[in-house]
Amino acid sequence: MARQPAPGTRDRILDTAARLFTEHGVRAVGMQRIVDECGCGKNLLYREFPSKDALVVAHLARIRALWSEQVEQVTAPLVGDPAAQLVAITRLAAGQVGEVDYRGCAFRNCFTEFPDHEVGRFAADHLADVRAHIGDLTRQTGHPEPELLAERIWLVIEGMYATAAHPGGERAGEVGVALVAELTGTAAH
Repeated sequence: MARQPAPGTRDRILDTAARLFTEHGVRAVGMQRIVDECGCGKNLLYREFPSKDALVVAHLARIRALWSEQVEQVTAPLVGDPAAQLVAITRLAAGQVGEVDYRGCAFRNCFTEFPDHEVGRFAADHLADVRAHIGDLTRQTGHPEPELLAERIWLVIEGMYATAAHPGGERAGEVGVALVAELTGTAAH
């Protein structure tokens, strides 16, 4: 009879991988390093994640699920006010880029590192879904040019994620929220 991993093993591996991927980049972190830092055996790691690709996709899927939950939390109280929902989503992104250890968006980083690969496609799908959600909300605002508004808001969000990862980008989130509030005619506070 095969031994069963201890409860929480998968999450412990994902937590370790997330930390290492954030600190060093996905490509720079090998499976052996995850084994060493997590303290699990190689067989256990590969039982949970048959390949590094599977591990990276599971890591991104966990972040994606968290993002979806957070978007629901910040937009649910604003149902019926799509402009305020757009500002709330931008504020959520601003909170991410304002974190002390922010080193770039995991999805954007993975897409850049693996553009024509399963990992890059998963990252691109998430970004496309977020962008489509922005477009859906802008069409609900009654704005005379909702597609242009969606492009502008997406450009602001993309700019926040890129700028905040570089020196001098400390105010990217604050400026981005204010700009989306201005674009939607909504109070930023």
